[in-house]
Amino acid sequence: MDLMQQTIENRTPDTLAGPGALAGMAVTVVADRDEWNVVIIEDGVERRQSFVQHDWALSYARGQRLRLGLPTIPDPSSGTA
Repeated sequence: MDLMQQTIENRTPDTLAGPGALAGMAVTVVADRDEWNVVIIEDGVERRQSFVQHDWALSYARGQRLRLGLPTIPDPSSGTA
């Protein structure tokens, strides 16, 4: 699988995400071979957490966005856009 990156703020720049975004905060889900990595940038420091399931990665990423005060993304399983 090619390296695929999905920004979970639906391509909204983090500079528009609120006051915390200006301090270097972002959460991104990245596909790498057969796993999904959640990349968390907090105060300019990058951390990664790996998951086998895409939905687990998205759930974790949503929680991290909530913790950092960044906008959340819609849940694709809810059927609403």
